[in-house]
Amino acid sequence: MRALVLALALLAVLKVWFQDSLYRSATEEALVSAYRTRAADACAHRAPAPAGAVDWSAEAEPRVAVGNPAIPVHVWQFEHELWNARFRQPYLILSVTRTGISCTYDILADTADIARS
Repeated sequence: MRALVLALALLAVLKVWFQDSLYRSATEEALVSAYRTRAADACAHRAPAPAGAVDWSAEAEPRVAVGNPAIPVHVWQFEHELWNARFRQPYLILSVTRTGISCTYDILADTADIARS
């Protein structure tokens, strides 16, 4: 009987994990397809001269991130005006591995920041 309960618990955990990973991947695909062109345009306008030669719409590898770790706000400062930008807002990050340049596009603010890694 104990083995049956453990097996059912394991199946429940696997089901929740599978649904969560499926939801996250579908959400990431939807955000990338919806905002990739806007992010590429914002990154192209924001990029300095050497990074301006990058074709952000074709070369860049996109990924979605929640929160921007570059914003200097701590988790306990929840009344800070930038807390949502640091921990809750979605960002689309376009990375070009051959040059080491990445562009972080803030989806809600429609702004971009270029960084060299």
